[in-house]
Amino acid sequence: MMNRDHSIDSFRGIAIIGMVFFTVTLRLSSNLPEILRHNVWGSVHLGDFILPMFLFASGLSLAYYLKKRENEKKNVFLQSILLRFGKLALVGISLSIFSAYGFFEMDEVMLSALLFIACLLLSKLNWKILIGIIFVINLSYIFLIHFDMTSIFVGHYLGGYPAALYYLPVMLTGFVIGKGIISGGFWSKSNKITITIIFFFFLFFLIFTPLNKLTATPSFIMLSVLFSFFIFLILEWIISIFHSLKRLEFIGRKPLRYWLMMYIIFLIPLWFYVDLTEQIFPLNIDWYIGIIISFGLLILFYLLAYIFEYKTISN
Repeated sequence: MMNRDHSIDSFRGIAIIGMVFFTVTLRLSSNLPEILRHNVWGSVHLGDFILPMFLFASGLSLAYYLKKRENEKKNVFLQSILLRFGKLALVGISLSIFSAYGFFEMDEVMLSALLFIACLLLSKLNWKILIGIIFVINLSYIFLIHFDMTSIFVGHYLGGYPAALYYLPVMLTGFVIGKGIISGGFWSKSNKITITIIFFFFLFFLIFTPLNKLTATPSFIMLSVLFSFFIFLILEWIISIFHSLKRLEFIGRKPLRYWLMMYIIFLIPLWFYVDLTEQIFPLNIDWYIGIIISFGLLILFYLLAYIFEYKTISN
């Protein structure tokens, strides 16, 4: 069985690094090179796949989370679920005005909380049934297009709450892959079949829907699953050679703290500064300066997390 600490947490660590980097650079620089842009209507960029990577990793970790707690008493398990969901939802609501540009709007953290509960409710189903559910969810998008209802996503960050349903296949596929790893290893029969089916889903829905993150189109979602899976595969191979990269797992174990630090230490104060000086986002800082600031913040957050972890262990 694959070591969860060195693969899934490292993979999630890369995803949270990407989320912090692209979030900060997007706020700081209006002249970002094409390769560093994301959340652009009608186009696809590398940065668009970072959030799906995180959701896919969350699905993987959910499989291990449930496996670890399968023998727990029901009330203990339920408390654990409520605590996990409550923590994510509280952070999402608290930051929503800054992260999603409106109170109680859906941001990345709230999306993760909703998908966590949805995957949990579906977790007892056979993996083949889950793949069927993924297809049905994607297929329902065709009806939105047919009845000209895709406007429900417009004007909301990440497409708003309706888009959560169409992001669900990312975490759900991650969960299916995670279960496959637990039962039969990375290349278990179920995982081979799952990825093959997802590939054909992508080709099928590409005929009917454009690649668009902001409206969570099935073609983009299925491509995101394939992208996440192969990045995970490559990372596992690299870690087997360069063991020092396992340190990424430290970031991936508690990704929420990096998201909180990003807003509390930097983005919320920056938001008040921009408001007082009557400026607007993105700022006119040169893109290379924005990159330097982003990397500097990542290093700072890592050091703060490391110091906090060290003090916690010492105490």
